[in-house]
Amino acid sequence: MAVVNTLDAIEVIPSGKALGAEVRGIDFAQAVPEEVGAEIKRIWGEHLVLLFRGLKLSDEQLLAAADVFGGQQAAGSRDYFLKAGHKAGETHRVAKHAGISIVSNLDKDGKPVKITEAVGSLELKWHTDNSYVDTPPAGSLLHAHVLPVNGGGQTSFNNQYLAYETLPDDLKQRIEGKHIRHDNTRNTAGRFRPTVEPPKSRDDIKGPAHPIVRIHPLTGKRALYLGRHYEWPSSFIVELDDAESEDILGKLWDHATQDHLKWTHDWAIGDLVLWDNRCTMHARSEIDHTQPRVLHRALIKGEPIISAWESNAAAD
Repeated sequence: MAVVNTLDAIEVIPSGKALGAEVRGIDFAQAVPEEVGAEIKRIWGEHLVLLFRGLKLSDEQLLAAADVFGGQQAAGSRDYFLKAGHKAGETHRVAKHAGISIVSNLDKDGKPVKITEAVGSLELKWHTDNSYVDTPPAGSLLHAHVLPVNGGGQTSFNNQYLAYETLPDDLKQRIEGKHIRHDNTRNTAGRFRPTVEPPKSRDDIKGPAHPIVRIHPLTGKRALYLGRHYEWPSSFIVELDDAESEDILGKLWDHATQDHLKWTHDWAIGDLVLWDNRCTMHARSEIDHTQPRVLHRALIKGEPIISAWESNAAAD
């Protein structure tokens, strides 16, 4: 058996893109010494997205991996499914552990379908996990259990440090001091969650208002923080009228999702991908709805957002 979880065993293979690296020599099914955890976190800070291949993790081991990176956080969507009648651990939708989310295209009978109460087999546009809660998760860990054969579901990631750094000066000036309201009534596919009423105006959006630019608590660098882009009134800039808000949001999303900022991962069973929600976004291609796809996700506990608009912001 190969030696793992030592400093000497760690090997890093950068993607060659704007972010992303494969890390070898780590198995989260085994104990991770403190000094090894610290080194993996340093590598994560450098590459933003990390890929670990060939792992077979229980949910308990996946949660232990989240602890290595800062702790566990329950998904904001869990309560919606519980209120809709799902029983934790008894369906293909809600896991037994509060810190685990099941990302699948299976219906209540365990069969693959195109549309479920969650995201199903639909394409997922660029977004950041759980931006619609007051304290969003710092990161996400996604572990592949069942995958379609040549059936889609590739995940792309992009670098929102670079998105901000390369933003035109006039657009930087227009967003200075501005905040986006993050809608908590829709899922990642843009469909309304179970038991909620569709919003009819800005006043119906009760999610938090986060700064358009945030400071990463570990690097002190600025990153665009756009969350999700839905049609009005689900996405808007709080300080602006509808017309100007739509204009600026359109420009920001066009800029932030350019191809040169991204890296795309084609999944294999056993892959574990870790990404930083504070400085990246991700998207997923459509899935062949006749084939099952099941992954388990753990969110890493977040910190209060540091606004770039605060007088004591850590970076320019």
